[in-house]
Amino acid sequence: MEMDWKTNMAELGGAFMVSWLVLGEMGDDGNMLMAGLLLAVAMAAMAGAHVLPMFTWISAMTGDLQDTDAWMGNVMRLIMQMVGAGAALALMGDGTVEAATEAPEMWAFDLWPMLTMLAGGAIIATVASRCDGWMTAFAVVALAAYLGAGFDGANGMAAEVMGGGAIPEMASHWIIDGVVIGLGAMLGGMLEEQL
Repeated sequence: MEMDWKTNMAELGGAFMVSWLVLGEMGDDGNMLMAGLLLAVAMAAMAGAHVLPMFTWISAMTGDLQDTDAWMGNVMRLIMQMVGAGAALALMGDGTVEAATEAPEMWAFDLWPMLTMLAGGAIIATVASRCDGWMTAFAVVALAAYLGAGFDGANGMAAEVMGGGAIPEMASHWIIDGVVIGLGAMLGGMLEEQL
């Protein structure tokens, strides 16, 4: 497999923009309308990039699961998203990044958050397949609280890696949440085919 540097750089740039602009805007008492607009801008500026880990997982889970080149490409996208988010976190923190104050419990399972992530994945994939990117951005911001690490996982992983925190715990959520959202997208697509 040959490296697709154009795609990798778009992922890096998109994650940088999302981490700095969107997640910063969504912080304590943030302006959700502005966050949606900024996410739409990031998605449009980096056309072709997934920008968020959630879209990478949706692509992986709804594509050919046997295609190892596609899996390797998606892994590179996830890594570049983490690097981009890390660069933004470093710049916002004057070169220092602290790990999350409380890392999520590793391999924790709670039924309701998993079900909301499944539903969120189905909704986001449906909106993304039927609407323009700017509409998808608003749906993502509206559902952000229900998407777990599928939404801000690159940011969380970058903070843990750069801050020397609980990397395995965050990685378990980054991966599991992403897979659950991807499964939701896959199930949503299967349901849509039956209708």
